[in-house]
Amino acid sequence: MTEVVVVCEGQTEEVFVGRTLAPALAAKHVLLHPRLFASGGGLTRGRVLRVLRQALRERADVYVTTLFDLYGLPVDFPGQSRGAALVNPHDRAAEVEAGFHAAVVREVKCHPDQFLPHIQPYEFESLLFSDPSRFAAVEPEWRRFVGELERVRWLADTPEHVNGGLHTHPSVRLTELLRPKYKKVFHGTRVSAAIGVDRIRAECRHFDAWLARLEALPAAPPGSREP
Repeated sequence: MTEVVVVCEGQTEEVFVGRTLAPALAAKHVLLHPRLFASGGGLTRGRVLRVLRQALRERADVYVTTLFDLYGLPVDFPGQSRGAALVNPHDRAAEVEAGFHAAVVREVKCHPDQFLPHIQPYEFESLLFSDPSRFAAVEPEWRRFVGELERVRWLADTPEHVNGGLHTHPSVRLTELLRPKYKKVFHGTRVSAAIGVDRIRAECRHFDAWLARLEALPAAPPGSREP
């Protein structure tokens, strides 16, 4: 089995990785270990590098990846200055990931192939727009909102393109629209499970590319085989 530590921005992502993503990738011989990013603050450059330094140095025989939201990244986050100028969220996330990877390899001094950053456009809730009909399977009273959720989805190129503005990013849309109120950890993880990983991958190109990279990894990072 290939082992991968997934450093998750929040509890929702941690539960999603543990309950939904890990079983799907275990079938592909990839063992995911979700790890919650240190609580008590945001994704500042210094805190992110400290957490990743610890994860990367614990074991040389595991890979480390991330599940961080593109929305809300601080201006000093590695790669953000160049990525912020790009309009397409896929291009922007890729630019941030490249700068992020370079900064971690340079400052943590890990093997380049051991760290595979993933920045999700625009955030975890984007994935839930892969099949808005499944919201009603989790909360029957949300059936009356499915049409509006589908409209939001089809106005965007993909679920990962659902607008990342202050009042229009995916999670705020759900919080403001849905009654009973959308609860991020409780509902988000259940809706994603109801949709299923295969459907999410089919709809979300950047997310799918991340999982494909994990599935293609050798059993152990190159650095772990060095004398």
